[in-house]
Amino acid sequence: MAMDLIDADQWDRQRRIRGWQQTAVEQSHCVLIGAGALGNEAAKLLLQLGVRKISIVDFDTVVTANLNRCVFFTHEDAQKGAKKAEALAASAGRLNPSAQIEPVLERVETLDEDFFSKFDYAFSCLDNLGARLHANAHCYGKTPLVDGGTAGFNGKVQVVDGGSCLECGLSPRDYSFLWRKYSCTGEMLEFVDPKMPALPTTTSIVAGVMASEFVKMAHAKSEEPPVGGVVNHLTQKRVARENKPRKFDLPESGLAGKYWFYNGLTNESAVFEIAKRESCPVHG
Repeated sequence: MAMDLIDADQWDRQRRIRGWQQTAVEQSHCVLIGAGALGNEAAKLLLQLGVRKISIVDFDTVVTANLNRCVFFTHEDAQKGAKKAEALAASAGRLNPSAQIEPVLERVETLDEDFFSKFDYAFSCLDNLGARLHANAHCYGKTPLVDGGTAGFNGKVQVVDGGSCLECGLSPRDYSFLWRKYSCTGEMLEFVDPKMPALPTTTSIVAGVMASEFVKMAHAKSEEPPVGGVVNHLTQKRVARENKPRKFDLPESGLAGKYWFYNGLTNESAVFEIAKRESCPVHG
């Protein structure tokens, strides 16, 4: 009987992490910019964590080539040319029926800065540098931005939350090719065939790091005491545990102002500091 009640809570197992605050996760209003491979994986993880309010920005349509790495798209979506944001919202919503998922059928470049100010966290899941920089500029100083990208076996994650931003690390060469399509790890692709190599394995790993960064930031920024999901008196001990000081079992180290690079061929990863550039047009 007791186990039945415990197992009825969808988020029971993550609540068991010392210092976990489910309320901090649930009450975060998130926006996913890009509903492709990373957008699919990020939506999956945010909904599994319990986020209840997500907006998804994407103007593009589903094609068959998306299906090797977009977990929520179907062959039917590709055949009818479904809008990515709408298909993702409809399918991913089944993971958390209490969540509100809003598709926004726009290019990120057409959105003004007031749009981004509505959110607690933004996730950049884009495939060109120009769109990334638009999101970076409009989120800076208002909304923490978690930027991810993949190219074959390689992946990267950057977090912008004050300090240095995505544009701080750009070179003059990057600016000269601004609107060409880049791999999300910075390698310029052939302009005549701007298709990125993509693996679902790399996408899953990168999205996992992006979601983990969100979890740490949401807990660090929360001013509310953890309340837990009390279903009956048997969970009172768990609630008492959640009301201890908000520290996880292990030391925390975030990626704000840093660049995390992953090489799936060697199974190695590295973190690089990104210095805040004084001449940066976003905040210099």
